[in-house]
Amino acid sequence: MRGKTKKRIRKLHLWLGMLSGIVVFIIAITGAIYVFSEEIKSVIYKDRRIIEVPSNQERIPVTELVKIAEAQFDNSYKFQNIIIPNFPNHTVSITFNETDEKGFGYSNYVKFNKTIYLNPYNGKVVKIEDTKWEFFNVVFWIHISLFLGYNSISSHIIIWSTCIFIVLLISGFALWWPNKKQRKHSFSFKWKKNARWRRKNYDVHRILGFYIFSIGILLACTGLMWASKSFNTTVKWIANGGKEIIEKELSKPKETKEALFPLDKILNTTVHLFPESKYILIRRHPKEQVPYIVRSYISETVNFTRIEMLFGRKTGEILDVKHYSDKNNGEKLQALNYDLHVGSIGGIPTKIIAFIASLIIASLPLTGFLIWYGKKKKSRIS
Repeated sequence: MRGKTKKRIRKLHLWLGMLSGIVVFIIAITGAIYVFSEEIKSVIYKDRRIIEVPSNQERIPVTELVKIAEAQFDNSYKFQNIIIPNFPNHTVSITFNETDEKGFGYSNYVKFNKTIYLNPYNGKVVKIEDTKWEFFNVVFWIHISLFLGYNSISSHIIIWSTCIFIVLLISGFALWWPNKKQRKHSFSFKWKKNARWRRKNYDVHRILGFYIFSIGILLACTGLMWASKSFNTTVKWIANGGKEIIEKELSKPKETKEALFPLDKILNTTVHLFPESKYILIRRHPKEQVPYIVRSYISETVNFTRIEMLFGRKTGEILDVKHYSDKNNGEKLQALNYDLHVGSIGGIPTKIIAFIASLIIASLPLTGFLIWYGKKKKSRIS
């Protein structure tokens, strides 16, 4: 690479790093914390998740559990999610959530968010969790919105910082690319005994940046799949071979009487169809015309294999069933996105890789700043 070109790339790399460094650090460090959130919660939240199984294993209907949960808030809120584990010793959790789309800042955007953990055998409340301020939920909201709430300001900051980070990775790779003399010192740390901190810091930034290049691109792009609708649409359009796939219309519920207990009917249908389910999620959309969204998770480690269903809101009749194999290429990529982003795609080994990569990414703005600071300090002394 010619000297002038490399000098321009170095300046671009420096100023883009200064512009986005704080945001990249926050996103990366919260991402690293969140990677093992489920594993950590399964240990520290045992008191609210695990119960003793009685000799009589007859469970209370879901409808009754919802009534008990709603009564805890004087029936002022309707449930958003019900998570029903298909394990006899697990509680059923029911989440209530209310947001203000105009609210700026997390506290103003999320008006109410609590989760009730219930014993499915006797209906007793095991725990009322203040999910709004639960540690990993707070980490999640910092990661996706910088704690500003879900609005155009936070979205634009996240999107542009992520795009800049991709440019930083590419420009950093170009700056790393060694000539024949540098090749021996570009893949590992080989310092002399009297090497100064500036030399060590420069190598840490350069070499670690090289090793996480591909993973960094993957994490950034999967993050953009959530943050940017246009990026999401474009990626799925490319995956579908440049074709826009129009979703088929849902079949209308038959002209039948409203079911007295649609939630119980939905659960029974799902368990009958997919007895291998590990967890079943029933989601209630705020808009009454939207059907119940039901997901059957048949794996405890990955999400993309889940089976997605839609049920009539009043009748509890199944309207649509979609397996991973039924999806088009764009939808399959969308389904894989979460597992790729958090590293769960290959279980614990890939989660460890995602965790280490996120920590390294968080370190790059710090070591990059120290490179700039070291050069500035050296120029002052000289």
